[in-house]
Amino acid sequence: MLAPLPLSCLARFAAPVLFSAAACGQVGGSIVAESDYRYRGISLNGEDPTLHVSLAYDDPRGWYAGASLAHVELEPGAKRAAATAYAGFVRRRATGWAWEAGATLNHFGGDAGHDYAEAFGGILAEGWSARLYYAPRYFGGSVRTLYAELNAGRPLTPAWRTFAHLGALARLAGDMPAGTDRMRYDARLGLGLRLVDWDMQLSWVACSTGGTYPAEYAQRRSTLVLSVGYDF
Repeated sequence: MLAPLPLSCLARFAAPVLFSAAACGQVGGSIVAESDYRYRGISLNGEDPTLHVSLAYDDPRGWYAGASLAHVELEPGAKRAAATAYAGFVRRRATGWAWEAGATLNHFGGDAGHDYAEAFGGILAEGWSARLYYAPRYFGGSVRTLYAELNAGRPLTPAWRTFAHLGALARLAGDMPAGTDRMRYDARLGLGLRLVDWDMQLSWVACSTGGTYPAEYAQRRSTLVLSVGYDF
């Protein structure tokens, strides 16, 4: 599960939140190196550096699709490949905003028991976006979840920008260990630099306890994350 890559044509967490590129109709991709792979506040790679590779297609009529690949460590010492595929549709409105809907499928090599799918929908506008994600079996478990996120970005100069993310994961149904909170929150705040096809980001990521994740083993609740990406 690669997020967040939330998984639309606005996949990069730290990119300024603008309208979808779907109206252009194009194929593209990126390679991103991160000091820690944090997904909704949780490290999915043992707090180690990792590399993401992604491809995406935006159709002029509003359809988009893509896939990404990365290494994860859901259990200590067990590195494995994780792949995410997504597809969706975005529609612009004359009033200056857009709505989107789609779905994602997440697969973990050698550990299909954690595979899961999510349906999502959201509203996009200049400088911000809001989305809801529903998973009937989050990370392959018996728990149904709803995840809400709000993303915002603001350019400082033609090259520099700030960005922010707030998220909340709610358990709708399903058994959880005793004492586990029904809600989990996460946040990301950072600074980005864009130089032609290169994108660099430094962000602070934090999360609360609770929720349902297989990768929660002795990891920090907050940390700084550095990433460098190349778009092609």
